[in-house]
Amino acid sequence: MIEDILRAVLGMAPGAKKINHDLAVMRQHCKPIVEQLIPWEAEKELELLSLKVNFMSQKRGLDKIVIGTIHSIYYEPMVTFAYRDYVKGQRDALLYCRTKNLEFIYRLKRKTTDVYFNGKPVAVLDEAGVLHGMVSKKVIGGVRSYSSDLLSIMVQGKDIGHMFNPARPHNEQQRAFFVLADLDEEDEYILLALGLYELVIRLLANKKKK
Repeated sequence: MIEDILRAVLGMAPGAKKINHDLAVMRQHCKPIVEQLIPWEAEKELELLSLKVNFMSQKRGLDKIVIGTIHSIYYEPMVTFAYRDYVKGQRDALLYCRTKNLEFIYRLKRKTTDVYFNGKPVAVLDEAGVLHGMVSKKVIGGVRSYSSDLLSIMVQGKDIGHMFNPARPHNEQQRAFFVLADLDEEDEYILLALGLYELVIRLLANKKKK
């Protein structure tokens, strides 16, 4: 608790112990929802994901965790996530995303975001929305504007999918993604890592505006 108060007052970034504790709490909060998520395997099933999201929050002391569930166009739960801000007015946060079978963790820092896949560090997302392999340092993906409504998701230098920008006018059953190509397993995971991050962060930003 003392660490939390100092961090809030002085604007200090959390240490590894705090991050790991919060991640464990997020997993615990999301566990009942994960059990209800529908299983989906192929990348084409990503096109069933809609912009319909249900939010709730959990607060313990100074800590507030926003929890959400994203549904399919048929109103079935497909993705759950948990998000926690650390330093007010700064980009310092933790995002946890979970499908029925896969887990993505994003540690948002001032200029970069570390990406973890099923518990392992795999990539770094820079300020420009470019994804670099954690070990290779090579560009493996990225996100850029395609139109006023759509974002282009690039994987291995190819435009492989589009995401509808949640900030644009839409109904709840609006499809979030459009997949443009057949993908191998690695490319599919890169698409998911980028797509889920962009979708949840933008949905959260929309929520703050309302």
